[in-house]
Amino acid sequence: MSQAVIEKAKELASIIAQSPEYITMRATEDAAGQDEGLQELFKQYDSIHRDIEDATLKNEPDFDKIGSLTRDLDEVQQQIKTQPLYQALQQARKGFSDMMSAVNGELSAALNPGGSQGGCSGNCSACGGCG
Repeated sequence: MSQAVIEKAKELASIIAQSPEYITMRATEDAAGQDEGLQELFKQYDSIHRDIEDATLKNEPDFDKIGSLTRDLDEVQQQIKTQPLYQALQQARKGFSDMMSAVNGELSAALNPGGSQGGCSGNCSACGGCG
């Protein structure tokens, strides 16, 4: 493995870690992790989810209970989705994901010119785009 490639990967990681998208995502994750109300909702969600799993694994599942638990789970999930901090977290994660998709797209285009990411394949007979 080329040491130069590893060094450039470390450099890219450092640049990504300094990007506004990454910094915003991490700060929002930290804030969400410290928000007691949001964390309580996550605990409720996990608990109900485990209860549903347990109920469905029984030899004779109680489908009324499973239905009731599923409604409870949906209710908690809706409460989570309405939390402003959760919405900010989702937006921050999307911003970071979009940036990383763009980075990966650039890497892919550079390594596969003319491939599925676009660019010139070098075969002009099927193109007509240059001239």
